[in-house]
Amino acid sequence: MSNLIAILTAAFTAGILCAGYCSWLLPLLYISIIMIMLLMILQVYVHKYRIWCVAVLFFFIGMLRFIHDDALEPTDISHYAGQTMVVYGTINEIPKITPLDEGENKVNYLITLTGGHMPDGPRIPITGVMPVTVRQSNSILAARQGDEVRAAGEVILLHGYNNPAQYDSVAANQRKGIRARMFTKEQDMGLISVNSNVSWKHTLALWRQKMIENMQQVMPQHHASILAGMLFGGYGGIPREIIADFATTGIVHILSVSGSHIALVVGVITVLGTLAVRRFALHNTKAVPLIAACLVTLYAVLCGLTPPVIRSLIMGLIALAAICFGREKDAANALLISALGMLIQQPSLVYDLSFQLSFASTAGIVFLNKQTAGMLSALPIWMAKLMAVTIAAQLGVLPFIAWYFNSFSLSSLVANLIIVPLIEWIVILGLFGAIISLLAGIVGSVIMIICSLLISAVIQCTAWLAAVPGAKLYIPSIGLIGGMVYYILLAWVYGYKPQNVLSLTELTQKWPRQSAVFLVSMMSCFFVYSMYPRPVYIHFIDVGQGDAALIVTPRGRAILVDTGGVMNSGTDFDIGDRVILPYLRHYGVLSIDYLFLTHGHQDHAGGAAAVARELPVKNSMLSREAYTQAVHNLVGAAHNSVFIPVYEAQQINIDGVVIKVIHAAGGLNIRQNNEVSSVVQVKYGQHSFLLTGDLEKSGEEAILASGKNVSSTVLKVGHHGSKTSSTTSFLQAVAPEYAVISVGKNNRFNHPHSDVIKRLLAQKSKIYRTDQHGAVVFQTDGKELLVDTFIK
Repeated sequence: MSNLIAILTAAFTAGILCAGYCSWLLPLLYISIIMIMLLMILQVYVHKYRIWCVAVLFFFIGMLRFIHDDALEPTDISHYAGQTMVVYGTINEIPKITPLDEGENKVNYLITLTGGHMPDGPRIPITGVMPVTVRQSNSILAARQGDEVRAAGEVILLHGYNNPAQYDSVAANQRKGIRARMFTKEQDMGLISVNSNVSWKHTLALWRQKMIENMQQVMPQHHASILAGMLFGGYGGIPREIIADFATTGIVHILSVSGSHIALVVGVITVLGTLAVRRFALHNTKAVPLIAACLVTLYAVLCGLTPPVIRSLIMGLIALAAICFGREKDAANALLISALGMLIQQPSLVYDLSFQLSFASTAGIVFLNKQTAGMLSALPIWMAKLMAVTIAAQLGVLPFIAWYFNSFSLSSLVANLIIVPLIEWIVILGLFGAIISLLAGIVGSVIMIICSLLISAVIQCTAWLAAVPGAKLYIPSIGLIGGMVYYILLAWVYGYKPQNVLSLTELTQKWPRQSAVFLVSMMSCFFVYSMYPRPVYIHFIDVGQGDAALIVTPRGRAILVDTGGVMNSGTDFDIGDRVILPYLRHYGVLSIDYLFLTHGHQDHAGGAAAVARELPVKNSMLSREAYTQAVHNLVGAAHNSVFIPVYEAQQINIDGVVIKVIHAAGGLNIRQNNEVSSVVQVKYGQHSFLLTGDLEKSGEEAILASGKNVSSTVLKVGHHGSKTSSTTSFLQAVAPEYAVISVGKNNRFNHPHSDVIKRLLAQKSKIYRTDQHGAVVFQTDGKELLVDTFIK
């Protein structure tokens, strides 16, 4: 039975993945499904092939289910992208209010749409969920959850950063039914009707908000935010350095409600219930898991029944059902059935990071925990059990951790032995205290103060562990094929193999010398391969409305030219931390030999400080201008970097890659404008790349007047394609075969300008745009030049 469920789940998942990567005709799928069902009914194949017929059937059903689930409704709001609309709908969660300057608030509403119309057109049905952001006076009360509202503005499709290993926020929102957004003005947002009916979701949201407010009254602000994150999920209000320490020690998952929270609540209720049964000699032992199921469901409802909470709840309820019916040994079947059920309900979950990590870690515990504990038999039993759970879970998620985060926490074993048990007490006490605070405020406050003291200990212990050298180990991305090979090898090592295949122990015992020779040969091949010179790679990273380019030499040394940055001062989104660093780690860049900042504007230098905080930057090349805040942040973060002012004709030769400064600003007192932008040319063999920053017409004319040879194979177009850059004479001098425009989707400057596009096409340059192609990567051995884009 277990094998059958595993085969069907794998087949259904494979069908989803194939449908996601390929385009298939629906009639062909329906015909295939009908033919397989007829073959099974008519028993054309002998009995031993029936399982595989069912597996193929599930494969096609998985494809079909994904195609139907992924199809857009004809009335979806995304069909009206780029148009000005008036939309109507109901606010489906408590609005998020962010105070701004000048007596204003930024209010974010999440609206379930019911209809809309063009400014002068009739009302039509419109569906979907859409975030609407409005700036309004703080004297005006925001609309409440459940109110019906109208909003007018341009419908804008969601757009993220299209780079390898980048968290796909667009797909994550689409799984919630969100495909477009709107920014509107105070006068264009109106209240149609006030919700007079208080829904249970609104009531629970108010209870949750009241609990958090009670925490904030008796605890330091960041302690209250941490406790709220542990109980209800979320990182709001938690200092960035604490989140970083939690991530380094491998316990950041505790700040989002997951299977571990559900398991903890179930465990406490089960223990208390079992003690009650023994104490009062009760005979109905099935009442304990039933009570646990009811209470854990209430906890999930209190957390807001977000998709990750629902998935964790489903797995928890299946586990409790197994206990109730005496089928505890069927944990593997329960896991597979719950996964299959969730994928049938929402096939796109297979791409969801939360689902992947939850399922892989739980599968690791289910399939690997017992054998791992046996391997640790030399340790005390309690320690072996705790370490086995951690190791099994980490082995289960390792390929996903490698792909998304490129790091492995070596300190997680210690953290799970020392810190996690303390956190478990905090979660139980905190949940009890939060509920009691609604009924008996003084008692709840005392419990929360105790939680605050425990949180202080957790923060300090986590900081100590995170500061230990080697606490976090870099691991390279291994991709889909590498991940499959990893899981096959892991299954083989743990004894999940066909009967006619030798296990690892049997293999090493039967051929010890040959096994050692094979291992040494593989390691030698890997070492030789890692030392072999590779091509030069020039990456133009998608950083939205900004610039960032990465050059990787044949020996793997890295030069970073600009780091992008977010222009909106009202956000704490750090593009260096959220975009540049994941990109660098994905390609194995663990240090920067040279960091060039063409100039100090936020959209070119805003991410530099975050990069310098995490990676060693040996040399920082800065334009000779008055330092902007972004550059000051870099100077404060890059403590061991050598800061070098940029002058014209400076030249760096690194592994045969020549980087030459073509243009540089004239002095430290010069104004902070685009004309101070440095221009660098990267040469390797027969090919060259000209990176122009935000250079405009006067700077281009100065370069041409100097008589410098700027002829280049690839041009990074100046100032994101502004009409004040890329003059005809300059483009004729450069004569680029390829032009790369680093530009943000739907940017307010309307870059790139149509005149610039025409001028580039007149030069017969092939144009790549980061808003349309995502990251653009050139590869050259000095002779051949290849180009690849993230969006094909």
